[in-house]
Order: sequence, then structure tokens, then C-alpha cells
Amino acid sequence: MGGNRWSSSSSLLALMASLLLLLLQVSCVWSESTVDVERRSLRNLGTWYEDESGKDTAPAASTTTTTTTSPKQNNTDAPAAVTTSAPAVPYPQPYQLWEPKHIKDQLFEWAEYFPEFVRLTNAQDQYGLPTAGNEHDCPYDDDVPGCRNYIMTLQDYEKHPEGSDSSNRLPEVFWSGELHGNERVGPTAVMQATHLLLLAASCQAKPRHFDTSRHSFNEKTADWASQKKAAKDCRLLLEKEHGMDDAHRQWLARILSTRRIVVVPTANALGYYMNLREELRNDPNRDFPYDVENAKDCMKTIAGRTLNEIFREHMFQLSLTFHAGMEVVGYEWGAPTWMGHLSPDDTAQATIGRAYSEYGGTFKGSTPYNYGTMNDLVYYVRGGFEDWAYAGSWDPDRVIACQPTTHGGYDAAKTKYDNSTLRVFNMLVETSNRKIPPASTLGTSKDVFNNKTAGNGHVSRNIRLSLMASDVVQPYVAMVGVNELTLTDDVVPMVQDEGRSCQDTKAVMVPGNNNVTYRWTVGGAFDIDSTELWYAKWDDVPADVLDCVQNTPSRENLEQHFTKATLLGPSSGTGFFSHQGPVPAPQGKKKEALGPVFSGTMDVSSFHTHDKLVVLATARVDQNWQTMPADYAPKLPPQSHIVNARTNPDWHHQLPDGKVIQGRLDWFSIPLTVVVGDYQDSVGTQAGRQVGTVELSNRFGETTGDYHAGMTPSAPSSSSTTGDNNNKKKGPSMTFLVVIVVVVCSFVVYKRFSGPKYKMDYDTTYQDNDEDDDEYGMRGASYSDKPKEMELT
Repeated sequence: MGGNRWSSSSSLLALMASLLLLLLQVSCVWSESTVDVERRSLRNLGTWYEDESGKDTAPAASTTTTTTTSPKQNNTDAPAAVTTSAPAVPYPQPYQLWEPKHIKDQLFEWAEYFPEFVRLTNAQDQYGLPTAGNEHDCPYDDDVPGCRNYIMTLQDYEKHPEGSDSSNRLPEVFWSGELHGNERVGPTAVMQATHLLLLAASCQAKPRHFDTSRHSFNEKTADWASQKKAAKDCRLLLEKEHGMDDAHRQWLARILSTRRIVVVPTANALGYYMNLREELRNDPNRDFPYDVENAKDCMKTIAGRTLNEIFREHMFQLSLTFHAGMEVVGYEWGAPTWMGHLSPDDTAQATIGRAYSEYGGTFKGSTPYNYGTMNDLVYYVRGGFEDWAYAGSWDPDRVIACQPTTHGGYDAAKTKYDNSTLRVFNMLVETSNRKIPPASTLGTSKDVFNNKTAGNGHVSRNIRLSLMASDVVQPYVAMVGVNELTLTDDVVPMVQDEGRSCQDTKAVMVPGNNNVTYRWTVGGAFDIDSTELWYAKWDDVPADVLDCVQNTPSRENLEQHFTKATLLGPSSGTGFFSHQGPVPAPQGKKKEALGPVFSGTMDVSSFHTHDKLVVLATARVDQNWQTMPADYAPKLPPQSHIVNARTNPDWHHQLPDGKVIQGRLDWFSIPLTVVVGDYQDSVGTQAGRQVGTVELSNRFGETTGDYHAGMTPSAPSSSSTTGDNNNKKKGPSMTFLVVIVVVVCSFVVYKRFSGPKYKMDYDTTYQDNDEDDDEYGMRGASYSDKPKEMELT
């Protein structure tokens, strides 16, 4: 009897759900008209590389070729022509080195296609610097004589509006593609890394909520339908054409939405155009005022001045500067004064240097990057970019006020620094033994996130290094699963967090009679010294103790207002980029996280039905970075921002424009809201499987589905098959099932079509009118004959 009654209830529930779905579909106008960007094949661009014989050549396979003759074509040191080829290349994409005009054009297109993520300027407009070169140089910069120095900033400007408190607290990373114009791998690597970040974040942001004040119900539902389709399509397309699975897409989206990355692809713009090491016979990497003996010997180049102006405005914690001529990752010291000594931050520098080497990997004809101090592995220099960025703020005895005579001189006051800006791990990456390596060694996009990929090469591995630097610049903790459920989201791009908004955007419902198991990961760190799980009722936690933006409990408040949950495994481990790899390792074919996965449990039976709980995971990391090496100089504790930001709670630096770094010990996950359900064990079955945990905040409305991290259901219960066992295991009441359907559907509909905090301008559609663009904003792909399928802007 009981089994038949449950079967009838299930059938009626299925009928109700079908009717509800039908009603929603009827009210929706499934419009493809908003999907105005055709799917086009991604292609690879580039010009200058060497073939196996070492001879400069343009790519052989091309469908269109545009040649710009340079006035310097008779100069044997400069390229005679710039050739842009446009072969249509399917995944995996073989990398080619980008020529300077292509870099400029791509920067402008990204600024147009991704205004929520990209700000583009140049040193001439931003800082009033002159250009290097004359009217014969860089003809694509046709509004000025010489070459502009382009600066791109990547940031989630909708989540962190410029000048906001959350924007000022973003950790900052710098990528320099080149300082020597004939060292060609770096610019391509940072451009390709940028491309992956933009693709992942723009896709992960979909589907978005709708502005109810500007559109009718039919318009809302039609837009929601197209957004949901576009979201699923772009996820599938990224995996098919870029090998980007759910975990990597979410990882990249997190990076772009929680960091500020400043990219200068070609600081030595004139040298890159001319394929020359120097800028007008001056070496930009001897142009910085550290350990320099003559004030006239620094800031002679526009490349050096560009970087100086940028660093004066930021507090970068990590930076990469790409070169070529050997295969090395180098760090301090590299100045003659400190020959034979390590830096006060050597423990952390060696850890990160080793990780760069290991994540870069190897391939035929190449070994993993050697790593160590520049004085030991490269050679010492005066005026080097790396040591200046690391020590210019705290070692004033070696800093000189520059008085160059080139380019009309330069204000000496701009080489006098405060105590905050120059405390950067600015690591040197010598990408390849040859300045312009053969095309066959550049690698492909095949499984580019994997250091053991068959497609590894000079470009591939430095894409990974760029992304790694942006990850480890700051630790983070993320909840990834509850019971049998894998959570869909943690950080969602283009959504501005406010107060306790995460009560709606990260929430689950659990059975009211059982222990609840939680899983979380720790990223941006190497050694996870300790991790804990805490819970409380939201109503018992004061707003000034915890919110969803930046207020996190002190240790005292944590112990006062929260209860510590029981861990189910180790309380310490290692991060994804550590030498040991992630420990405890993520389990299963479809991993919930790239990094280690910890677990803990709490009993909810003492709470009341519909109680709203808050669950936090915390971690302390990399405390060994405070350890001093045996022979270091000067005799000071670690001086870098990146070490002190995670080991020293008294560390505080702030710039006049509000940018701030505050040291801390404990790192917190985004609060997870847990609603205690009025059902026991499970809410019912789905496809013959027990469903116990419901994700209330799933943006797809698939609260128990397993599409893209919706749910991995547990095995069907053996007690729910037939006969008397069903009487012993009684299913939920029919009334409750109806209530659950109505509550969940109402929640989903409300969240989809209300919520003015989600901002999107639907009056603006980015039409693609350039036959040389594809839907990713990559120049040069030709239109496909396939029909319109998706939008990815």
C-alpha cells in the first residue's frame, strides 16, 4: 500500500512538473534574434618566427595576406615587411608569434567586445610620455610619430567598480611581454592567456538576471531562454574548441573576477616593431634606478618610463617579465651589490620559482626551467627591472634619482618612491634558448592547462605561468559540495556582491534529520597549514562580524558566534601548484576542484525546520614563508607584499588613491547558506535516485540536475525497490512534495526576473561587422557557413 501511494505521488509530481514546464515554455518566446554573433572558427595569427633552419619566415599556410612595407626595410636589423596570415585552424590550435599590428588590433577589439573586463590606454595618453621612434615607425599608430606603448588592465568592473572599496582591495598582478624587442615568445603568451581569461569569464557570467524595470514579461522570458541556451552552448564550445572543462572555466573566471591584472604586451614597442633588442640603442632592462652608479644612466627609454609610471600607481604582489636567450626562472638577487647572498624573501621565491618550473613542464628539445637567483643562473646587472620592482621601496640606499637627457629629460621626482609600491616578486622568465624559436616548438592549444600535454611548447607553458601567477597572488577558500550535491557556482563574474546577498546566491536545502557533509578546496597557496569548518545561525551572527563582501570574523568572533564542525579527513595539506600536488586529492572522474578537497560534517537535527544556517570554511597557509634562508642580505625580515599579506596581520600599506594591502592569517570561503528542510532523508527520487540536497541558488534553475555541476546523485536506495521495504522507508507526503515544487519554482522565477542589483545593458548589442573577427573577439577568422547558434560577447 505504502509503495503504491508513493508511486502515485511520484507520478502526480512528475505530471505537475511537466505542466509547469509546459506553461513556462508557452509563455517564453524562444527567440534566436538576440543571438547575433555567428559561430566562426577560431584561427591562429602570427608572423615572425623561425623555421627549423633558423631563417625568419612568414607562416606558409594562409588564406589572406596583407603586407605593410616599412621605411626601415633596408635596415638589416629590422623586418622588411609585416605579414598577417589568416589560416583557419581547428582545435587544437598551433601557436604562432604575434606581430605588433595584430597585438594592437586585438587589444582594441577586446576593449570593445569586453568593456566589463578590459580597460585600454597607452603611456602617451595616460602619462604624457613621448613616443619612441619617428614617422617611419609603427605605421599602424598613424596618429603619432613613432610607437605607442599600450597598457591593458583586466578587472571585473561590474563586480568591482572603479574606485570602490572592493576594487581597491583586489590583489594586483603584472605581465610584461617583453623589454627586448627581439625576444618574441612573451607577447604571444600574455595575449593568449588574456584570451582564455576573457572567454572563461564571459561564459561563466551567463546566464544573467534580467532588468525587470525595462521589459515586459514576454521580453523577460524570451531573453532568459536565449541566455540559458547561450550559457550552455558556450560551455560546450569552450570544452570542444579550447579543452576547457568546468573546473578550468570556473578557475579562470575566478581569476579574472578576483584580481587586477595589468598587461603590457610590448613595453619596448619600437624594439618589437623593428625586431631589435634595444630601444634606440638603449637597453630597457638596464634602465631602472636600482644599484645604478650614474643618475644619467636610468630612465633613458620610453619602455622604462612606461613601467615606472605604471608601478608608481599600483602595489603589485606578483609580476612576470618575459625574455629569451636561455631557459630559466630567475629571482633576487640579480644586482652586483648582493652577489653571493639570497634575499630576505628567498623561501617564498624559491617555492614559487620551483612551481613555475614544474607547471611549465617540458617537451622535445627542452627541459623544465632551471630556477634560482639571477646572480647565479643568469648574470648580474645594474638597473635591472626585477630587483628595482622588488626592493625599490625598502632599500633606498641603492635607489638613485634619475636625470636622463633623452626624450627631453624626465622628472627626477618620479624616481623617488614611497614605502609601498616596489615590494614585488618580479620574476624573470627566460622563455627559450633562441630569441625567436622555431614554430614547431611553440606548442598548441591542446590541453594547454596540463603541463604534460603533447601540445606543450614555449608559448603553451608561458600561458600557464601567466595564469599560475594570477592564481597564487592571493589565497582563497571555496565550498564545492554538500552531501551528494556539487555546487554550481562560487565566484560569478559581473555580479556585484552587497551586504548579505550570498544568502540568495549561494544556498542549499538539506534534510532535517541527518548529518550534513561539506567539501571545500583551498587555492592560491602551496602549504595549507590548517583548515577548519564553522557554522552558525545567520540570525546569531551580527552584520558587522560577517557579510558577503569583505567583513570576515576575527578569531575571537569566530569562536564566540560559530561552532566548529567535525573534519572527516586531514586538517592540513598542499595546494595544486605545490611540489606534492593537491593533497587531499580531489576524487572522481569529474573533479569538483583543481586543488585539494577537504571535508567535514555537522548534525542539523538540533535545528528547527526552515532555520537558515551559515557555513564557512577557513584556512591558514604558507606560514613557512617567514623562514629566513641561511645567507641572506640585507638582514631584514621578509619585505615583499605577497609574503606579509598571508603571514603578518600587522602588514598594512595604502596608496593615496585607496588601493590597500592588509595582512591576515585566516582566509574564508564565501558564506554558504544552508536551509533546514522539513523532510527526512530525501525530498524524493529523480531518475530512480534519491535526492536529498537541493541547490536553491542554481542559476540554471536545475536545482537537482547534474548538468554542469548541478548534482552527482547518490546510488538508488536498495530499500526503495518493491514490497515491504517501501512500507518501512516511507516517502515524503504529497502535500510536502507540492510545497517543495512551488517553493523551488517560485524561488527560481523570482531570482531570474527580479533583482535590480544585476546590471546589464540590453539596449546595446555588439554587432560583428568585421569579417576579420570571430565571436571571441579574435581577429582574422572567416565566417562559417553554419547557422547562428550562440552568443559569446
